[in-house]
Amino acid sequence: MPRAAQLLVSRTAKPDIPAHWSLYVPYASSNDTGKLIHVVGSPLYGFMLEFKAPYVPAEDSIKRVSFPLCTIEDEHIRDTESYELVDGGRKTVVMAVETARCEDELELIAMAVDVPEKTKGWNPLVPAKVGDKNCQWWMREYVDMLVKEGVFTEEAYANLAKVPETWSQFKEDD
Repeated sequence: MPRAAQLLVSRTAKPDIPAHWSLYVPYASSNDTGKLIHVVGSPLYGFMLEFKAPYVPAEDSIKRVSFPLCTIEDEHIRDTESYELVDGGRKTVVMAVETARCEDELELIAMAVDVPEKTKGWNPLVPAKVGDKNCQWWMREYVDMLVKEGVFTEEAYANLAKVPETWSQFKEDD
């Protein structure tokens, strides 16, 4: 049964700098719980790929606004309660380098997309810009690879283009 893949956008410290983007896909049994895939970090230190499962958006202290991307068939995603670690343990939130194996195609493809490295000469006094190599850049690369591998439909491109890049682009009733 198809599931609705969504892009979750979260507020950043300043309204005109790039907002944070994450991919969320609900479990087959619940739209309220699912899997979150994104990169976390900064231009100063570089970024790392992170998986969270189970992830419950309503329980997250970070406000995230959902935007539809496309549907994904069950064959491409596996619902998991935790990740097996290289050291044999298990966790629900992992940096991809900690995992002993990927759970599904979404994770395998995410691992194949290069994460933004530390930006040489980056100055923390200069605000980040849309288009910098950050979580949004990575998400565009990731969605492109998901489409090329047949996991996502081309509808994802058009929907991704509609997602606000900065929090100041939102029309909301806070």
